[in-house]
Amino acid sequence: MPSENDAATPDRRTRKRRARRDALLETAAELVDAHGLDGLTMARLAEASDYAPASLYTYFPSHSALVAALQRQALHVLAEVGVEASGRWNRILEEVEVAEPAGATRALARLWAFAHLLLTATEHHPREFVLQQQLLVAPQVEDVDDALSVVPAAMAVLALPQQLLRDAAAIGALDQGTAGPGPIDDPLPVDLVRTLAWVTALNGALMVDRLSAGIPTTGIHLGREITAALLTGWGADRHLVARARDLADTHLAGAS
Repeated sequence: MPSENDAATPDRRTRKRRARRDALLETAAELVDAHGLDGLTMARLAEASDYAPASLYTYFPSHSALVAALQRQALHVLAEVGVEASGRWNRILEEVEVAEPAGATRALARLWAFAHLLLTATEHHPREFVLQQQLLVAPQVEDVDDALSVVPAAMAVLALPQQLLRDAAAIGALDQGTAGPGPIDDPLPVDLVRTLAWVTALNGALMVDRLSAGIPTTGIHLGREITAALLTGWGADRHLVARARDLADTHLAGAS
């Protein structure tokens, strides 16, 4: 008759395997920090973690799978950061007196707070931010199934700005807009189209800081200009946009 210890063995093995996999991902992330994503190879990871190269493939069947796992992990962290920050913004805004139209001003202030969170991600979560940027500019996930495995994690990150935009439109701070064309002719929800436009634009603004041409501005400043232009273009009153920006800067930026 098997003992309780025997029954628990598979769980212990699963936990140990998960711990080893997590440790390998941490080492891989450190290698990305040191050498960039292009410098992450299975051979380098094997050497850094003191594994036989063949052993790594029991955890990650390919370099593509390894990068996909890193990106999923990074996106999961960024999604959690957004959810936690959003809760803090809501608590703060409940206690702050806001001039009328208070609902619209608060809705736009939350959008400004998200912009600040993304634009300063290079400071508070640089590793995760670099990995999510790779999804936009230099895909390293060669296998289609690996790439598709990252999509749910990416959509989880986009869920917060999408909800904030939806809420702002519902309260009248933004116009309702029109659905955009999808890749297979099905219309995409306007809040998703706006989210994709906004997030990719902010990411693009931050890439200015990596140029060697000496552009006389910063990615954060450009991102704020982009945010103001988009919100106004989506129907927000420009005076209300400015008031909401001041509210976010004063009360929410430090809570991101």
